[in-house]
Amino acid sequence: MLNSSPNSNGRVCTTQILDGFDRGSIDRAVSVLHSGGLVAFPTETVYGLGADGLNSESVAKIFEAKGRPSTNPLILHVSSINVAESLVRKWTDLAQKLADKFWPGPLTIILPASGIVPEIVRAGNPTVALRCPNHQIALELLTSFDGPLAAPSANKTTETSPTKPEHVLNSLAGKVDLILDGGRTVAGIESTIINLAETPPRLLRPGPICPKELEEIVGKLSRFEGTVPTEIAQIAPGMSQRHYAPKARLTIHEATELVTHYNELKQNTKEKIVAVVFGSEVALPPNCDHRRLPLEPYGASARLYAVLHDLDSQGYQEVLFQKPPLTEDWLAVTDRLSRAADGG
Repeated sequence: MLNSSPNSNGRVCTTQILDGFDRGSIDRAVSVLHSGGLVAFPTETVYGLGADGLNSESVAKIFEAKGRPSTNPLILHVSSINVAESLVRKWTDLAQKLADKFWPGPLTIILPASGIVPEIVRAGNPTVALRCPNHQIALELLTSFDGPLAAPSANKTTETSPTKPEHVLNSLAGKVDLILDGGRTVAGIESTIINLAETPPRLLRPGPICPKELEEIVGKLSRFEGTVPTEIAQIAPGMSQRHYAPKARLTIHEATELVTHYNELKQNTKEKIVAVVFGSEVALPPNCDHRRLPLEPYGASARLYAVLHDLDSQGYQEVLFQKPPLTEDWLAVTDRLSRAADGG
C-alpha cells in the first residue's frame, strides 16, 4: 500500500506499508533507516516513529513529521543491555536490576547520557531515556539495524498514539517512508518512565508497569505530578499538559454524574455525543450512545487508544468518559485521560 504527500520542503514522500513479520520487509526498513529515512514499527506499547538515534539529521525528521517541539526529548530504543550501556556515562546497579526484571518490556530508564547521544535526542538535557521493547518486529529491526533507534509514538504531536498501522497512516501519511505492519499492539499505552539520574528515583510517567513493581527493586519512588510548559525542556516524554488527545472534546465525569451530563448535552447541542464507561456498573438509559471498556486496568489501557481512534473515525464530537478508579493500578489510564481532556 502506498500513500504520497509533500513535506514542508515540498518533496513528495511515499509511505509504504509492508508485512513486518517478513524478513524482506525488515531488510527494506534497515535500508531506509541507514539512508536517513523514517520507519514506523510496532512495539508492545504503541507504534513508534523510528530514525537512526545517533544521526541528528535523521532525528530532526521525526520532529518535523510530528510537529514535535524541540523541548520534548526522545526515547532511544535498544536491542540489548549492551547497547544501552554504550549510551550512558555509567550503567548503574539499579539500572541492571530493572533491566534484568523488565527488559524487554514497557519500561524506560533515564540515566546521564554518554557523549555519543545527540543533543536533539536529549532536548538539551544531560540525560537519555532508554528502552528495550518486547516485540518480535521491533527487536528484529533493532538487531538488524545494529544501533539505537529514536522512536516516539508514530502520530502528530498531542494526538492519540497509534495502536494499529492504520492509525499511523491516518496521522502521518506521506511523512513517514515505511510502516512495518505488526497488527494491533498489546499493551496499548506508552511505557512507564523512571528517572535513575536523581535520588530517590522518580516515576515520570505511569505505564503498564505499576509503581509498586518498581519499588520492589528500587525502594521508595518519588513521583512527578503536574505538567511542564511546552517552551521548557522536559526530561522525558509525556509530561506536557495536552497529550494523547482525540479530535473530539473529551471530558471526565464521576459515574454518578455521567448520565446527567449526557442527557443535558443531548438536550442542548446537536453534536454527536458518546459516553465511555468501565464495566457494567453504570446504568445507562436505552437511548445513550456508549462504549464499555473492561473494569480492569490492563484490559482498559489495552483498549483505550483504539476506542478513541474509533470514535474519531465515526465523527463523534463530544466524548464523556467515566473517571477511572482512584487506585494505583489505574494510574496510567488516569494520566492518559487527564492529558487527553486538558484544554479539549
